[in-house]
Amino acid sequence: MINRLSLPQGVKDYTPEKAEELRRTEEGLLEEFARWGYRKVITPLFEYLDPLSIGLGDELKSKVMKFVDPSSGDVVALRPDITPQVGRIVATQLKDHTAPLRLCYNGRVVRFEEKSSGKEREIFQAGCELVGLGSAEADAEIIALGIKSLGKSGIKNIVLDIGHTGILRHLLAQTGDHRKDIEDALKKKDQEALSLAIKKSRAAKPVKDAISVLPSLFGGMEVLKEAKKIRSINKYVVELENVISVIGDYQSDCDINIDLAEIRGFNYYTGVTFEILSRDIQSPLVRGGRYDELMGKYGHDAPATGFAVDVESLLSQHRRDGENNQIHFVVIPKKPGLRREAIRLAEWLRSSGFKVVLDLNLDKAQMELRIKENRASNFYGVILLETPSKLKLIESRRGACKEFSNLEELLKGGI
Repeated sequence: MINRLSLPQGVKDYTPEKAEELRRTEEGLLEEFARWGYRKVITPLFEYLDPLSIGLGDELKSKVMKFVDPSSGDVVALRPDITPQVGRIVATQLKDHTAPLRLCYNGRVVRFEEKSSGKEREIFQAGCELVGLGSAEADAEIIALGIKSLGKSGIKNIVLDIGHTGILRHLLAQTGDHRKDIEDALKKKDQEALSLAIKKSRAAKPVKDAISVLPSLFGGMEVLKEAKKIRSINKYVVELENVISVIGDYQSDCDINIDLAEIRGFNYYTGVTFEILSRDIQSPLVRGGRYDELMGKYGHDAPATGFAVDVESLLSQHRRDGENNQIHFVVIPKKPGLRREAIRLAEWLRSSGFKVVLDLNLDKAQMELRIKENRASNFYGVILLETPSKLKLIESRRGACKEFSNLEELLKGGI
């Protein structure tokens, strides 16, 4: 007897309603990706630790869940992210394909999280990777696709948070021994600690001044105007400005926030980074950016940009289509001898596109209960097979009962 039926922290079951909603959301995203020319790849849930770790940023390396493969003794890991796997595929199997490559995926990733964090360990992701283009147009395409995909999923009040890791990469490279202290202060958005760390640094005064002012460079397009006054980062600001300009050509329905001190994924991303949110939902729905150094780690230098969608975060806002999910008919033979006819009837309906539950060998009490349950549902109705030539449709919507001599008659006048 199993006396512990609870699940490990950070994972959960999905009931039929939730599972079907999740499936519809993923399918909707993949359909939109395909409309933009992105082709799906499927990657394994686990693989050898070393090649997987090559493509992970520092943050995700600490969240890898690994174990020893009993068949080989090698250390393998559950994937905490799918992008490095796509990078491996491109570098090993698609390197001779003509660039650019537009690839997409969906699947689950697994991450170690402290028990007190309250975060999920198992995450449903869908995403896109655009490999082989290093232009503003490529960054804008990926971002616009992320925005449009959320819109097609029913998400409203979309906000794009955008920045450029090149700015901090350039400045922090000149801060010497106090670089980590400055990074930590920026991550925590601790202005007092940042000022102290900058003061201790031996960086040149223009570098110190630039880092000091970055946390205040947050807001709308006016931020770029102010940032251009800092000559040493002007190149990156212009790149960001160009990307935002192309995004505008897509007529994406979103507000834009610019944050030049964002340090998320600093050691992984190399250029424009972004998060896409909704004012109606607390956590980011889409995260992504440019990662031009990833493919080279697998032996194939190529620029790349992409994003990942947290699929489950869309569920509460996703458009629900009851017709896509409901059962249309329940077929019940009144006698065991009508089993074959009932099966043929159910198969006929299914081949015509209806969703059908077939309940065989119910006793009288079970049959009455099934009909009663049906009246509280969204079914078209219960089809009671009384004889090979006598069908009774008990409608759920009005509770009416109609008799028919064959299926064609029922389909023609019964619904």
